[in-house]
Amino acid sequence: MFDYQTSTQPHFDSACRVFASRHNIRELAEALGMNQQTLRNKLNPDQVHQLTAMEIVAITDVTEDAALIDGLLAQMKCMPAVPVNEAQAGRVPQYVMQATAEIGKLAAAAVSGKKMTPSCKSAFMENVNAGIRCLTLIGLSIHARVQSNPALANTVDALSGISASIALS
Repeated sequence: MFDYQTSTQPHFDSACRVFASRHNIRELAEALGMNQQTLRNKLNPDQVHQLTAMEIVAITDVTEDAALIDGLLAQMKCMPAVPVNEAQAGRVPQYVMQATAEIGKLAAAAVSGKKMTPSCKSAFMENVNAGIRCLTLIGLSIHARVQSNPALANTVDALSGISASIALS
């Protein structure tokens, strides 16, 4: 049904490196109940130790940083993780402003003409992922708003039906 592919690019390895550089490994290992050196080794792609799926879940839960999941998804040529539980109908303006800001950062990086170093590429991809998250949260919030109002949901359904019948004519 789905055509998942594995990327030849080391997206997950890069995500592990970036994640390790952004967080205090000692404090994180303590919060996870894990040995500090073990966590450090698991976040180092040059070591044989690897993170398990449940460790990635626990790390993401503790840090609220989806970089490891995004790296894993990118390795499978998939889009970034979106925390659906964050979608709130009342926050649509904030999501729109954040998405606009992320797109602005992407535009600035694209026209800058600077050489794309690994750290620049990492920052660029973080902006892409953050923009996608915000746009998805906008869609989820609008959908929830429409579904919470039966009259509005029925109107949207009726209009969708009319537009579909016009398109088929």
